[in-house]
Amino acid sequence: MYNEIIKSNIPNISSIVKIISGKREEATFCPLHYHDEIELLVNFEGKFTAVVDGKEYHSSAGDIIFINSRVPHSTYSEGGYDQALIQFKEEDFLEESITKIVRYSAKFQSLDDQRILIIKSDELFKTLCDVVREKAEEKESFELFIKGGIYKTLGTLYRMGVLKNYEKIWKTKETQKILPALSYINTHYSENITLKEMSDLLGFDSSYFCRLFKLSTGATFTEYLNFVRVCRAEKMLAKTDLSILEISEKVGFCSISYFNRIFKKYKSASPSYYRSAQYCKI
Repeated sequence: MYNEIIKSNIPNISSIVKIISGKREEATFCPLHYHDEIELLVNFEGKFTAVVDGKEYHSSAGDIIFINSRVPHSTYSEGGYDQALIQFKEEDFLEESITKIVRYSAKFQSLDDQRILIIKSDELFKTLCDVVREKAEEKESFELFIKGGIYKTLGTLYRMGVLKNYEKIWKTKETQKILPALSYINTHYSENITLKEMSDLLGFDSSYFCRLFKLSTGATFTEYLNFVRVCRAEKMLAKTDLSILEISEKVGFCSISYFNRIFKKYKSASPSYYRSAQYCKI
């Protein structure tokens, strides 16, 4: 399996967006891979299949295959087809001040999000067809129409419940109360942060803080802190040659065995396997 690095083919916008479309007459196969971007496969004609966790998801004309960020998948077709592929990074289309603070909370709450889904929606199909047409024709200001189409696509996926809306998480009164704690953890995750320290930071007693934190994030304080540490460790596994022991210490774990156990809990693989199997090699 390999990590596909997506390069945008839409000029003049800061977001990563890749759009490819066209007919293929022969059978095709794309081996197991993953990427940070959401992928939408729009099927205009023929049959096309995506495979996730060993299960096959078959699509026909008019279907859309949704594949979530960082979900390992392969694809194939046994004959000709006409299809468009659209890939984009969700965070690029959200307000930076929101994603910077609640990104880990949103990721934690998204652990049970759809990994892959066959979507049958005339509304979404039309939106994506418009995006693909804009790319094909490249008329004046087509980049803006594509960006608008991606926003509309995200809105539809939020409304359908396929993805969780970062902004909705941000706006809850519970989240607003604990924003200083989330911000502190995001910055000081490598330190020995205690429950009492966080409770004191917000001026709450520990029991009220725990209830409020769980209500807002869906996680206990310890679960959330460990999840942030694992997310940071994942990046270090991908981008550095540091040993697993060094990484575990840098992200705040005092025991490598505990780090291995928590990492596997959230990533379904040990840190060593995660690195050696190239789940995240860049």
